[in-house]
Amino acid sequence: MAQPLSFGFNSVAQEVVCAPDAINGLPGILRRAGGSRAMVVCGPSILEKSDVIQRVQSALGDSCVGLFSGVAPHAPVHTLDEAMALAGELKPDALISVGGGSTHDTSKGIATLLGEGGKIHDHQVKFEPPDKTIIPWLSSERVPIITVPTTMGGAELSRGAGFADKDLGRKVSVADPATIPKSIVIDGQALATTPMSILLSTAMGQLRIAVETVYSTKHNPISDSMALHAISMLFQYLPQCPELDMDCLLQTKTAAAMASLAGVGGLGLNTATAHHVGGLYDVPHGEANAIMLPNTMRYNADASADRQALIAEAMGVDTRGMSDGQAAEAAADGVEDLRNRLGLPSRLRDVGVPEEGLELIAAATLHDRALATNPKPVSDAGPIMAVLRESW
Repeated sequence: MAQPLSFGFNSVAQEVVCAPDAINGLPGILRRAGGSRAMVVCGPSILEKSDVIQRVQSALGDSCVGLFSGVAPHAPVHTLDEAMALAGELKPDALISVGGGSTHDTSKGIATLLGEGGKIHDHQVKFEPPDKTIIPWLSSERVPIITVPTTMGGAELSRGAGFADKDLGRKVSVADPATIPKSIVIDGQALATTPMSILLSTAMGQLRIAVETVYSTKHNPISDSMALHAISMLFQYLPQCPELDMDCLLQTKTAAAMASLAGVGGLGLNTATAHHVGGLYDVPHGEANAIMLPNTMRYNADASADRQALIAEAMGVDTRGMSDGQAAEAAADGVEDLRNRLGLPSRLRDVGVPEEGLELIAAATLHDRALATNPKPVSDAGPIMAVLRESW
């Protein structure tokens, strides 16, 4: 007899504003968040190569008290220290995070440290394989964060943040629910300024969240509904993004956001490994996820074939007459085919990961809490190395 349904689902209270010119509404959004002195946070490329920061500053007017534009890929801890030095001078009562995942994680780190003090390492999550996660207690007093995402990634919707520490040889993970952004401003014009390769790879990263959410050990009907619909939308709209149709961009970003909203139940091996592929070898997070996802799906298939059959159906695969195992293989093949049609890298060697670095990635991955909800328990480096070798 099947066990009665039992699950927990922690929703997030966020305002999402989606429009071709949503940035124009920032004054009201800032006011609703309770802020009047906003520090804008971004990386150097978006400042130099687009008009997005200028649009944000213009919309904010005198409410913009300063700009930190030194965000680096994977939010390294030394960059966070630099941002904190400026925040200490400006004393903002709100942060406007403009960019992708590294910017949003840096902004979350600023908010955590403004509220807690100390160094980011003082507040990190600790993980003991296969499924023990130790999360330190944090207060709830935080400056509000408003995000203007310029990629298809969904870091602005997550409850955590990661900071690359090359001295430690891994990412430092922090789970601070109080840093969940108050408002997400999806501006189509801003998305259109981002290089297409980044839009496509970050969308594949969000597909990974949706896929892992469906077969996570913490899956539940609420997460399923959003994750499966996100998969369906991504397979419909993502291949059309290179045409830069405004509706297509906004539909794809909405699907990407839904994946992150669904992903509160837990993720898995792909997420855990990609964190350290990127943090150790500067591989964009979306590319790392896209390269490995078909292989982690295949690794997990024998423990989650029935769940992967749902993924195949959401992708548009005709699964009639297929066993769950055959449908799971079709799902992995479909992800691989989509990645290749988008022209994204297919091997870790193609993005600069050396073969001798695979063991270092595997060792770092064993500290990653995303492993806790993988459908197949991972308690040593063997399974991680198998996936890394297959992806190399």
